[in-house]
Amino acid sequence: MVIIVTSRTSLRRIIISNSEFEGLRLAMLEDDQLFEIYLEEADEESLTGSIYLGRVENIVPNLQAAFVNIGEGRNAFLRERDLCAPKPRNGSALKVEMLKAKQKILVQVKKDAMGLKGPQVTSYISLAGRYLVFMPQISNIGVSKKIEDQVERKRLYNIARAISKGQGVIVRTVAESVEMEKLEKELEGLRDRWEKIQKKFRHARKPQVLYEDPGVLEYILRERLDDTVDEIITDEKKVYDVIQKVVESYKPKHMPIIRLISGDVFRKLGVEKQIMESLSRVVKLPSGGTLYFDSTEALLVIDVNTGSNTSGTDSEDLILKTNIESAKEIPRQLRLRNESGIIIVDFIDMAHESERQLVAHVLEEELKKDKARTSIVEFSKLGLLEMTRKRTSPPLREFYEVKCPVCNGNGIMLSPIHQARNLIHELEELKDDRSTISSVQISAHEGLKPYIDEKIIQKISKDIKIGTAISYENTIPYDYKFSYKKKNTKRKKR
Repeated sequence: MVIIVTSRTSLRRIIISNSEFEGLRLAMLEDDQLFEIYLEEADEESLTGSIYLGRVENIVPNLQAAFVNIGEGRNAFLRERDLCAPKPRNGSALKVEMLKAKQKILVQVKKDAMGLKGPQVTSYISLAGRYLVFMPQISNIGVSKKIEDQVERKRLYNIARAISKGQGVIVRTVAESVEMEKLEKELEGLRDRWEKIQKKFRHARKPQVLYEDPGVLEYILRERLDDTVDEIITDEKKVYDVIQKVVESYKPKHMPIIRLISGDVFRKLGVEKQIMESLSRVVKLPSGGTLYFDSTEALLVIDVNTGSNTSGTDSEDLILKTNIESAKEIPRQLRLRNESGIIIVDFIDMAHESERQLVAHVLEEELKKDKARTSIVEFSKLGLLEMTRKRTSPPLREFYEVKCPVCNGNGIMLSPIHQARNLIHELEELKDDRSTISSVQISAHEGLKPYIDEKIIQKISKDIKIGTAISYENTIPYDYKFSYKKKNTKRKKR
């Protein structure tokens, strides 16, 4: 469980494993508890942040959007509000309607493809550095909301405005207390990168990638290496050398200890075990409560249950304690599982509005630790808390799980009695094929045996005039399979 504290007392580690078999894997731990995981194979499939030369395929005014070919299979989706272009003089016209088919356009991926949907793109380009985000097409200046000191916020805002040259700049959280010279140097580097991207765009013709975000290792060290990291542990010498160079270049105030150990660091430190536990539908809370995670195509539902938690002087104390404990654990689970989109939390019903506000406040404070943008909506009339989490890459389960071949991913199967009835009906339907089939062998799972009357099997066999034999050797639960022997239909010559 992640605990809110007024001063940091926990031990934070970044664990990095690299092997030829599993590739690069990174985990973030707080007091040996896993709260984020990054996989090289997941990053390779992610297009988020990459910048492309695209070609407009078609414009759909009804959707207020255009479809853009970026050379990655499915066309990307460009919404009206994500199109960097002046509003047409005709107030009723859309910006996307000003685009032309086959027009060349510079776009950046906002969200990866999901299901049947292609990636979502924007033509507002942003380039992220360690301290700043550079947005060359707009003039907005911003400072991370996580920097709460008003004096420091004002200092950073004034620096950003002075060095922006009329272009957009957002100051990131890690820039707190960083001197102006370092910020200015990074911004110049981002400007140089932008110039190179524009040059490639001008000379290129076919849809293609013009810029890709750095790999998993560079990304994590850029995004997560700050003064809260106490230790970085790896099991690969080359990775160890890269970490040392990056840490020396960033020069955080609190220098982490860098360790190289032998063997699989994920297994030695129990990270692999925690990953497997995170894929479970059920999460046990320390005091006995339970969380249930059920994902659908449209949203994720989290149900809070007291379970075996019987502590507290009365039922109201028990409910409030379980809900607060859940509000601390849910954000950690969302980061670990990388779940996103619409999330509905069914907390245990609370009698007082003040209790609901307290639970929502605890949840909000814990979500501040999440780099992904989250938004909490008030409790609904049914007592459900609605929230959203920005999606940038697929959830962890997509890289560890496959659809069950038995239940087809439903999580449930047809009951054995109905499977036995289906077997009988399928046998009866062979009546129309008796001219081509001489016999049928049925291999059924042994769990169907109590529900199958073999006398009925033999009666049907006699009626349809097809020899039938049944055995119980099928290893797939409650499954059956028909194997046919065809008749020899060739006539002999006289």
